[in-house]
Amino acid sequence: MHQSYRLAVIYFTLFGLLLLMSGAILFVEKLGMSYESISLFYLGSEAQFTQPKSTFGLLETALPHLGAMGLFVFVIGHFLLFTPKKEKARAIVPVVLLFIAALLDIISGFIIIQGWTFFIWIKLVSFFSLQIIGLYLLFLVFKSALDSLLKYTKR
Repeated sequence: MHQSYRLAVIYFTLFGLLLLMSGAILFVEKLGMSYESISLFYLGSEAQFTQPKSTFGLLETALPHLGAMGLFVFVIGHFLLFTPKKEKARAIVPVVLLFIAALLDIISGFIIIQGWTFFIWIKLVSFFSLQIIGLYLLFLVFKSALDSLLKYTKR
């Protein structure tokens, strides 16, 4: 791998970390971390004069997220090709789980507003899974690129 590519991978992992951190902050601030707060966000409340989310409103948020999260998962998976063989083997299942967690996180809001309130739990689990698995894969890619860069500079 060329040195400039190693640097690009390292920068991507740092931006990926910022993406995950900002997503976590927005999730906590906007939706909250409890069943009740997520229910209130999606289903609204007459007592608090908040409207339920509409399918169109959720679609406006979901479309950019589908592109961004799909690209994030694809790039992480692609960069894992350049990691040592043992890390590649450990990363196959997490990449698939990351894709599933991202997809469930995005589509769960649509299912919640249709009355399937059990998906509030799916929303919470998929969000936490997305964060943890994303951090794990970013760590694997960052460590591999950094190790490779350090070996290259010692030559």
